[in-house]
Amino acid sequence: MVNGVLWMEVVIFAVFVALRLYTRHQILNAVGIDDYLCCVALVFHLLYTIFVTIASAYGLGRLSADVGNQSIYFEAVKYEILSQFAGIMVIGVGKCAVGTFLLRIIRNKVQIAFIHVCLVITVIITLFASITAIVQCDPVERSWNQTVPGTCWIDFSNIGYTVGSWFVAMDFAFAVLPWFVVWDLNMKHKEKITVACGLSLGIFAGICGIIRTEALSGLNAQEYIYDTVPMLIWSATESTATIMCSSIPVLRPLYTRLKYGTSKGSSNENSSYQLPMYAQRRFGRSGYSSKSGGKVDEFGIASTDLGTVNEYQAQKTVISHGGGNGSDEDILRGAAGIERTDEVTVTYEAFGRKR
Repeated sequence: MVNGVLWMEVVIFAVFVALRLYTRHQILNAVGIDDYLCCVALVFHLLYTIFVTIASAYGLGRLSADVGNQSIYFEAVKYEILSQFAGIMVIGVGKCAVGTFLLRIIRNKVQIAFIHVCLVITVIITLFASITAIVQCDPVERSWNQTVPGTCWIDFSNIGYTVGSWFVAMDFAFAVLPWFVVWDLNMKHKEKITVACGLSLGIFAGICGIIRTEALSGLNAQEYIYDTVPMLIWSATESTATIMCSSIPVLRPLYTRLKYGTSKGSSNENSSYQLPMYAQRRFGRSGYSSKSGGKVDEFGIASTDLGTVNEYQAQKTVISHGGGNGSDEDILRGAAGIERTDEVTVTYEAFGRKR
């Protein structure tokens, strides 16, 4: 059963990464570090599943008495430990992908510093835990074969609980942070909730992480390759949920393209998909262009520059962020239009109407 679940999650993982890359490259033209990290996570996830599959061939998921041959049992333990190395890496890289994803939309310096600190800590504990999983004993072979003379310098289960708790904390922190970002945007209350919820789906990965952390008790069980199966399954589920939840907001432009079709006559050089914005619903559903000919991106944050105002007319110019810098404009595209208003001081004289 474990192999079937893990390979199914590999397919789901790969599909979301592929759709994410297609959306960022073909529609938004803004592939970023978070996308590359998702690809790295996919590689480790594949390695993780391969190691678990090999361990299953040696008896993973069975009682030691059912395995019979002790050397075969130790081979199962060895490949499970190798899978733990890959599993920790895929979860850690996935959390880093979520963090760098949020850095594309956040402008507050304190929030940016907070994410950077979280990323640094995540990198350190991920590398430490993944390497320790293999070299926890001297000689290394003793890590999976307790009959080999030597000593183990650390109890890996304690590291597992520490790292698991940190990953869960990361999930919930990164799920809450978008609410502070979205709440300051100039948009309807209902739309704020919709966008914030879309960016906070990582809470589901956090729930999976809690279950996985509880399953770490199998690391100290007598029937090691039998009692650690739930931990292996939930580790894969957590990493898959992390990539899925972080990719869903990115895939919105792809969804809107499939739903509404490709925009016509767009002159946007960065090939960003254009959709009606919140402001456009008030001024018409054709592309709402600035004086410079730019258009507002879907899921983009457009700035508003108030032009000349007098008692006869009010002119509003919406200017899109240019340059395809891959920051907030490609993350918050299309969700009923989001505007950022730049306040300016306007001096004007009122002239009386002729009667």
